[in-house]
Amino acid sequence: MKKNYVLAFALSFGVLMLWQYFVGKSQKPAEMANGAAPVAPVAFSTALPTKTPASTVPIQRESAVVFTLGNNRVSLNRFGGGVTQWEIKEGEKWLSLTPEKQFSIEPLSTFPDVSYDMRREGDEILLTARRDDGLMIEKRIRVSPYTFLHRVSVRLTNTGSAPLSPAYEIGWGPGVEASDESGKDGREAKGFQRALVFEGSKLTKLKPGTHTGTFDWWGVDGHYFLAAFVRSPGKSASAGTLLVEKEDHYFSVRRVVSFQLNPGESREEGDSFYLGPKGYLDLKSLELGLEQSVDFGYFAPFGRVIHRALFTFHKVTRNYGWAIILLTVIIQILVLPLTIKSFQHGQKMKTIQPQMKRLQELHKNDARRLNSEMLALYQRHGLRFMGMEGCVPMLIQLPVFWALFSTLRNTFELRHAPWFGWVKDLSAHDPYFVLPILMGGGMFVQQKMTMSSMDPSQKQIMYMMPIIFTFIFLKMPSGLVIYWLTNSLLTIAVQYYLMRRASSVEIVK
Repeated sequence: MKKNYVLAFALSFGVLMLWQYFVGKSQKPAEMANGAAPVAPVAFSTALPTKTPASTVPIQRESAVVFTLGNNRVSLNRFGGGVTQWEIKEGEKWLSLTPEKQFSIEPLSTFPDVSYDMRREGDEILLTARRDDGLMIEKRIRVSPYTFLHRVSVRLTNTGSAPLSPAYEIGWGPGVEASDESGKDGREAKGFQRALVFEGSKLTKLKPGTHTGTFDWWGVDGHYFLAAFVRSPGKSASAGTLLVEKEDHYFSVRRVVSFQLNPGESREEGDSFYLGPKGYLDLKSLELGLEQSVDFGYFAPFGRVIHRALFTFHKVTRNYGWAIILLTVIIQILVLPLTIKSFQHGQKMKTIQPQMKRLQELHKNDARRLNSEMLALYQRHGLRFMGMEGCVPMLIQLPVFWALFSTLRNTFELRHAPWFGWVKDLSAHDPYFVLPILMGGGMFVQQKMTMSSMDPSQKQIMYMMPIIFTFIFLKMPSGLVIYWLTNSLLTIAVQYYLMRRASSVEIVK
């Protein structure tokens, strides 16, 4: 009974990993509930939008003007005033956060049929234009030179003699992505592109369409970077309409703005926006809820604890690779009582195997009698729940291990962080596949030590698990493989010690 349960556990865990790796990141966004009241929290309609001029005017990138403000280098298109490229300084290099592919719309673009005059005023880029109908447009992009939190505002003035009804869209997209990240580790970037909205305490993925509700922040993200518009601190969330579009595998999210302007009247709308890395602690320090964009997986509370522990150990080791190893050792020590209990249970199960086989032979044609006799056998040897209680420690450990798996896979700080030797980037796969192969070998040894009581058919399936996991981990981040390899080696050491100890006790007896 127990060996069947262990087999099911191992296979289920393998399926979970396959699901997360190949399916989980590319799931369709959850559809948000429809609602009619525009001021109710997150009340959305999902009708597909009609294309606006913003998505039909061709992009003229030769009209781009480049501004460098501290650690930000911004290229703006004169036509529409959109961002053709936004780069941040990473070390000595400039890293672009806009996809290389040209799209029919651009981030921060407004009135794409208008040509803007541009100039820099301190930390602001001022864009001005005047339409033939008398609408004066003044757009300001305030760039924080050494942080990632900026602001954009649009001021419209009716200089004509007749009322006007101006309308425009402003937002980010399509996509936010590091220029060195596309196709990284053999994975397509489309699995990490999302359109998001955060309201209250709920983060929701948006489908293409129009969405009306109250928002704390909204935007698009990739694996390691985020572009999000946030309401100003102290300002209550107000009702608004978002337009979400998807082009190729990239999302764009834009806020729709429209109002009436009488002659001589002006109106200004503005948003703060974050454009930068998804470092959990850095985002949390902003107190804007942006840290919710970091995906800690199914067991997020455990993931946040593990994330903080990883940072603590990094302060000691000064290396994230060794911090991962130290974290794995600590987790193994914490679950050691459960490991010992599971081993002791396994030893009891091993002693009653001959009696179980005899019962199976005697009552092979009487299932009810067989179950009754097996239950009595378990009870005589102090085993309850049909002998499956030894698997409970493994189930208790599953949330911890899965949280660690998700955390290491999505931790921005591991990006480009070296370990030693050939492992130059813990967020990238091992270029020579040494770690995955060693991990597979460790899993094979671990399986072999625990399969003495299994029948041949079960052993064949279990022997396949190290092979399957090795192929899964070939393209996984090196930091994650280091964790799994360390975990296997520690488990082997613990099992070897417990087996030697049990053997010496048997000899003494």
